[in-house]
Order: sequence, then structure tokens, then C-alpha cells
Amino acid sequence: MEGTTQGDPVAMAIYALGLSLLQDVISYEKTHVKQVAYADDLIGDGKITDLKKWWTLVNDNGPIIGYTPNATKSVLIVKPEYYDNGVQLFNGSGVIVTKDGQRHLGAVIGTEEFKVKYVGEKVSEWVKEVDVLSDMAKTEPHAAYSAFTHGLQHRWSFVKRTIPGISLLLIPLENSIRNTFLPALLRSHIIGDNERALLTLPPRLGGMGITSPERLAD
Repeated sequence: MEGTTQGDPVAMAIYALGLSLLQDVISYEKTHVKQVAYADDLIGDGKITDLKKWWTLVNDNGPIIGYTPNATKSVLIVKPEYYDNGVQLFNGSGVIVTKDGQRHLGAVIGTEEFKVKYVGEKVSEWVKEVDVLSDMAKTEPHAAYSAFTHGLQHRWSFVKRTIPGISLLLIPLENSIRNTFLPALLRSHIIGDNERALLTLPPRLGGMGITSPERLAD
């Protein structure tokens, strides 16, 4: 279960300090909920009944120290067989209950189907951006290369590190890089396996640092 607050960036530092007081009240020893906090985001994991108790304690004690939970941005992720129980327990709380999944800090938590859908949408977006750089590379190859290596390819680094088992889902992105971007950048119609492997190496080793998202994901 993920909860978040409403607040401006300046208040986040205060939330981080105040949250330590709140966590004394909602600790695992008292709630049997495993939890982690990042700035004003609070995440808990456990049985639904324990999460309900945890959520009640957060609502009762959070505002006292300036931490106001926002139920409309809070999500309870449950296994399909516990969905009805979750809806019943959190009825009227404003918390969103889902059996599919939810984006979390740039990654995703949920079912395999939700993961595939989420990553697929990301890949489609990145492929379009690679296509834009490919057009740029035809007239401004150095600018396109810099934009790719120092900017664009880092867009999918976090996803690769935080979502397991997505190598196959990144194949369309690798195909776009290999078959569209690199030929435009290098004025070459065919990029063989050896050339592609060389180009993934950093410049200090004779490559160009244009990594393969498919190969690096695992």
C-alpha cells in the first residue's frame, strides 16, 4: 500500500524529519506492517487487516505532526483473491483498491500483465523519441549522438534496474536503435552483430557508449 501527502517541495524536508516520529507509532512491532518512507511517500506491506490498522494510525497521528495523508493518491494493491476483502475493509476511506498494479517511484508493482502494459507504453514512447533523434542525426550527427548518450538512453536505465524480467519487452527499443538510429548516425545501412557489440563499449575501449537496453536489462 502506498500513501502520499500534499505539500510543496520546501515542506518535504520537514516531512522527512517528522516522519520519524510517526514511524514510532506505526512501527512493525505495533502494526506487523513492513514499511519504508521516502520524503513524503509512505509505503506499507502486510496483511489487509494489518494495513487497515496501519492506515488508521497514519490518519489519526499524521496530522498532529504535519503529515496529512491524501487518500485519493493512496493505493492498496492486493492479490485478486483478496480484492473483495480489500474493497470492503477500505470502503469509505477514499483509498484506491486495485488487483492489477500501480506505478511506484518510476517503477511498477503488480501483476505480470500490468508490468507488460506499463513497460510496453514506455517503450513505445522511447521508440518515438529515438525516431526523432534519428531524423536529427541525418543533418546533426554530433548533436544527436550527444543527446542520445548523455540524455535519452538514461531514460530507460532506471526501469531496467528496478523492474525484473523485461529484456524481451525492450526488443522493439533495441531494434529502433539498431535499425534506425545507428544507420542514420553512421551513414550505414547495415549494422552487423559485431559492429553493434563494438558500439556498446565505452569510448575509452573503442566504442561509442550506445548501449543495448535489451542486453543490459537482465
